[in-house]
Amino acid sequence: MKHRYYPVLLLAPAIFAACMKDDDDEAIPAPTPVACGVDGMRLQGAIGSESFCANASLFADLSIVLTANGISQTGTSLTMELDSVDVGAHAASTDVNRVLYTDQLGLPWNSSNAAPATVHITSHDTTANRIQGSITGTLYAPAGSEGRTVNASFDLTYIE
Repeated sequence: MKHRYYPVLLLAPAIFAACMKDDDDEAIPAPTPVACGVDGMRLQGAIGSESFCANASLFADLSIVLTANGISQTGTSLTMELDSVDVGAHAASTDVNRVLYTDQLGLPWNSSNAAPATVHITSHDTTANRIQGSITGTLYAPAGSEGRTVNASFDLTYIE
């Protein structure tokens, strides 16, 4: 009769230990990415004093023009509608090679005819559907406010 409770007493610490809460249940923060995107799918830069990285969504499509759109996790977006896809420097205005940045408030900042930005195509591989380059200049809000400088680069693989 004395030894009836020994097996229960021996198992009790194991049962209670299995029911204890783990100490490492705290949320582990996601690591900050070192680079923006990967080779062939990258759109990043600085617009005004804000950095931009298309880390939420990015696509590129070539039909009549090359359209590329990137959205950041902060809600900003950068869109290019490129009529000129040959290697070289091309003016980016309201009428041709349009560049549009939408800030966190949803305000549009466009390339303009009065002071065009510049799209530099550094490489365009039509076999691999890959285009690389940069955008420099100033984007303007329609209300006529002071412009925001843009200094962005892209490395995009597009669909046709």
